Amino acid sequence: MNIYFPESSKISQWTEWHLTTKGWQRGSQLHESDDEIREIEIALDRVLTCRYHENVTINSIWMQKHINEIWKDSDQKIVDEMLEKFGDCPQML
Repeated sequence: MNIYFPESSKISQWTEWHLTTKGWQRGSQLHESDDEIREIEIALDRVLTCRYHENVTINSIWMQKHINEIWKDSDQKIVDEMLEKFGDCPQML
């Protein structure tokens, strides 16, 4: 039996995370149930921004997860200090 879902052959969701001097802060998001991006104002004290993705296609039984770095402060020292203090980009939506 084949099941076909023409409107949902691919699920693609993401959340942006901003590393600040206070830790990781959730940013803009795109979720399967939304038609548009939920825009969240970027933290002024960010040193790094990454985007966590989750993708599933109807032909796959595995969820693909990955993180893209989309912005980084030019001061690598502060980026490294904050990563050491607060850890890597959260892997959650």
